[in-house]
Amino acid sequence: MKFKTVVILLSLLFAFGMEAQNIKDSGSGFNLEVNYPGQDGKKMYFGQYWRGATYARDSVIVSSGKAIFSSKQKYPEGQYFLYIAPDIRTDILIGNEQSNIQININKDNYLRSTISGSNDSKLLWDYLNKIADNDNIRETLEDQLSDPNITPQKRASLEKELARENEISQMYVETLIKDNKNNWFGAFLKGITPVTLPYPTPKNDKEFTENKNYGKAHYFDNIDLTDPRLWRTNYMASYVDAYLRQWVDPTPDSLAIAASKLVAKTKSNEACFKEMLSYLINTSTTSNRMGDENIWAKLCEEYIFGKKLNWIDSTQMSGLQFMYEHIKNNRIGMKARNLMLTTMDGKTFYTNDIKADYLMLYFYGHDCHYCIEETPRLHNELYAKYKDKGLQVVAIDIKGEDRNEWEKFIKDNKMTDWINAFDAKNRSQFWLYFDTSYIPAVFVLDKDKKIVAKKIDSKGLEQFFDFYINK
Repeated sequence: MKFKTVVILLSLLFAFGMEAQNIKDSGSGFNLEVNYPGQDGKKMYFGQYWRGATYARDSVIVSSGKAIFSSKQKYPEGQYFLYIAPDIRTDILIGNEQSNIQININKDNYLRSTISGSNDSKLLWDYLNKIADNDNIRETLEDQLSDPNITPQKRASLEKELARENEISQMYVETLIKDNKNNWFGAFLKGITPVTLPYPTPKNDKEFTENKNYGKAHYFDNIDLTDPRLWRTNYMASYVDAYLRQWVDPTPDSLAIAASKLVAKTKSNEACFKEMLSYLINTSTTSNRMGDENIWAKLCEEYIFGKKLNWIDSTQMSGLQFMYEHIKNNRIGMKARNLMLTTMDGKTFYTNDIKADYLMLYFYGHDCHYCIEETPRLHNELYAKYKDKGLQVVAIDIKGEDRNEWEKFIKDNKMTDWINAFDAKNRSQFWLYFDTSYIPAVFVLDKDKKIVAKKIDSKGLEQFFDFYINK
């Protein structure tokens, strides 16, 4: 249905400052008249979607049953909406036709509302109504099938009828896409239509794997990644997220490679290149998911550093470079730097020479408040739980100039069964190879000394080891 009961986050709805969303300068302008009886005195918003969020572009008070939105210039083509708090919203598609759009809302039956002057929106509304009718038919059939008392003959008949309804719906959508391949509605509809997997209901591991491989290779077959209009929809950003989280192998390097390939597919359109690159960098730099730094680091290496992009200013570039310097040598999947350190009794050793299924490098400061809280948890709970399952710990006091204070910290926290180290003369230059800008800082290495976890607290480490050691 066109109208839905929704909750819109006001913090997003009232965010007017959208990057690269300027109104077009050409054409005969924009004019939208909405007739909605019974809403006088209420504020109606005209808004748009962008990067998975909603933004208000204009607002008017409904008067004498009318709300008129106008602009001397056209709006960028995309998916827009009308909204009246708290629960009335309808979507429209703004294409090239913008100068004389009229909407008549039937307050008694929304399905009888009409729109003119925007063929893309009319096609969208007709499609949504048709799909709603088909959904009602299928729901009725499914309800009948849920009855355990129906006869086998009746069940077979209902299943046949349901299959036929599904086929009719699929053919309807395919025909619509074909008939509208040259307009905005056709591109929009094709974009929301998922690709058909080889096995709709996989029965074994082989079929599941084939579906996975096919979905990964063909996920964007119905989406033109060089069409900037799709970034002004309510689904493009979520599709990018779903692809990376559901179809790509969930390893940091695989995700980084997949993200880079997505950006590469947009390079023939400057606007789409900017949208995809900036979206992936923004989401990965703000992500709390361990390893997502591999995504933005790879994208910066391939598409930003050393390039001239007029939409990234010097402050933003400096910020990215500053962040990159901290993680460039200690990303998940990288082999850890082999540090030369000294033990309490004066012996020198190299971290990568230590034989262990899992080696945890624990950088701390004996006078760091959070280190004082976290160290006992790591030792008494985490290490105690996994020390017999291949875990070894090297604890490095990066403020170990005062030997007496260092030794006291080790004794107080019963850390004598760890390998305790310091680098008073800073010969190892550990800060160049491990991000210790915040301590305590933990890096977990596998038996090949590749970094498999980093910068997580004792609770996160327990979840990590529960999964990896027990899998």
